[in-house]
Amino acid sequence: MAGLYVKNAGVWKLPKSIWVKYANTWRVCNNVYIKHGGSWREMIKSVTLSSNKTNFNLHSHVGSPSQPLSLIFNVASNVTISSSGISGGNRTTAFTVGNFPTGSTVIINNNGIIAGGGGAGGAGGAGANNQARKPAVGGNGGYGLVKGSSRSYDCTLVNQGTISGGGGGGGGGNGNGSSTFAVGGGTGGEGAGISGNSPSRGGRGGSGGCYTSPPIAGGGTVCGSPAGDGGENGENGEGAGASGGLGRPAILKSGIEIAVSGNIDGGIS
Repeated sequence: MAGLYVKNAGVWKLPKSIWVKYANTWRVCNNVYIKHGGSWREMIKSVTLSSNKTNFNLHSHVGSPSQPLSLIFNVASNVTISSSGISGGNRTTAFTVGNFPTGSTVIINNNGIIAGGGGAGGAGGAGANNQARKPAVGGNGGYGLVKGSSRSYDCTLVNQGTISGGGGGGGGGNGNGSSTFAVGGGTGGEGAGISGNSPSRGGRGGSGGCYTSPPIAGGGTVCGSPAGDGGENGENGEGAGASGGLGRPAILKSGIEIAVSGNIDGGIS
């Protein structure tokens, strides 16, 4: 492989940083290039993210490099990386590092907020005894930070901000009634997340609908069942007529070395 390598404990590795002395002061280089085969290639790159992003993929953001790279990626303190959209009942991941080439090193300095979204609440049952529609399960929350499918490069996290996982959505409530009349169950509360009920709190499950006589013989009121509450960061949603969705941890740790953990809401898996 082409590149600038140093030997550490008998193993050749890409350096994580290069320092130069300029005007009697040592300074770290933001970008380092080498010439190989007549072409200049970038080997060390420093990037700062200064605007909010959703469903962020770092490998794509830096141009999908195909050669090994040492990357220092800084998330500014005023930046939020969150998840939007739902796929297959799952809220999408907020930050995916991505599939960097084998031998790369990636350092993530997070000073902002990385937040997985909350799962959607399940719809309530409809019709007499749920005959028209069964209550729906709550949606699953989204991860805050994951590495991706590749395990062939080093990734280190320095978190001095906040990383949170999404809570699961609450399950829908049962419908009620008879062949003459029917009332619906409540809708489940959304899980915690920036794309959800709120950044740190799950939503309350809705109350079921109610029907008062007539036509109920002898008077009275019949109501559908209440729904489950949405989960807090990283916690499962509450079940009701249907089960609650799964909460997701703030960090799916596999392949990521956590040098500084900072504020983690929703745990590490």
